[in-house]
Amino acid sequence: MGEIYKRIEDLCKSSKINITVMCKEAGVPRSALSDYKAGRIKTLSADKLSKIAAYFNVSVDYLLGNTDQKEKAPAKAEADDVTFDDFTYAFHNEAKDLSAEEKNALLEMAKALKRAKEGK
Repeated sequence: MGEIYKRIEDLCKSSKINITVMCKEAGVPRSALSDYKAGRIKTLSADKLSKIAAYFNVSVDYLLGNTDQKEKAPAKAEADDVTFDDFTYAFHNEAKDLSAEEKNALLEMAKALKRAKEGK
């Protein structure tokens, strides 16, 4: 059993909820966790990890074992502030249904913004 599953299991125990209920409420197929626990899959998708992390209000880094800090970093006061996590999430999750051409256009826009900023 991997670190990810152990941490999810520990979070469920500390929240007094079973894994099946958590999966249903978080919108993650129970079979995904069963397959991971049994070794039929090597890891959980970023989407599934994000949903589980959001459910428990912990960071994905905590689930992955990259940190022992359960709590997410506090949100910034400014609603307009965009964090690296927001940007990564947008590229990974919001852009997943875009065509390759649309993804390239999005990448070119990001590069153009960077060049414009460096030119200032």
